[in-house]
Amino acid sequence: MELDELKASWQRLDQRVQALTLINRRLTIDTAVRKARWRLAPLVMGAAASALIGAVFAVLSAIYIGDHLDSPPAMIAGGFLLVMSLAFCVIHVGRLILVQRVDFTRPVLEIQRSLASLQRWEAWSFHAVWVVCCLLPLGILTGAAMAMKGAVIWQRAPGYLLANILVWVAFGVGPPLLYLWSRRRQGRLAARMDAFLTSHSITSARAAIEEIDEFARP
Repeated sequence: MELDELKASWQRLDQRVQALTLINRRLTIDTAVRKARWRLAPLVMGAAASALIGAVFAVLSAIYIGDHLDSPPAMIAGGFLLVMSLAFCVIHVGRLILVQRVDFTRPVLEIQRSLASLQRWEAWSFHAVWVVCCLLPLGILTGAAMAMKGAVIWQRAPGYLLANILVWVAFGVGPPLLYLWSRRRQGRLAARMDAFLTSHSITSARAAIEEIDEFARP
């Protein structure tokens, strides 16, 4: 009897230890999930504010274009600003959508894939904003030149305008092309560019997910 009672006591103790282990693991995972969500919070708030700013500037640009339909230079400058505002808004709305798709109740591998998709969007959206920001001054300067001298400036100094256009376009599309080339070679340059384009919020969230993976193991 004493041996049977001892076995029963050990079984009850083992069940309690297993139950406590499961509770501790669940609490640890929940803490890691909250940590990951909080680490993504700055990215979400920044994206929401930026999307709102882009939408406001898009509306103002459209109103400006509507009020200056009789002025081609003003329409050119306003058109470039409208394109930039819309691109800015779309980029940050896409960021918000990708963040919402990160489901922390899914397996760790799927969460990591969602965060990797978000990081790829961050990298390419940086290049998109770069290109748009480089083309915006080109549109504004072209509009200003046409406003000051009209079409005559193209007749008098076509080389000057053409050189400015080529410089701004090269300055805009150069970095994205360099990034594409470095990604194909997978060398040190690619690693450095990836490190530069990596979002701190996403990196921190991925670190928290790695904690979930560690504590989720039996």
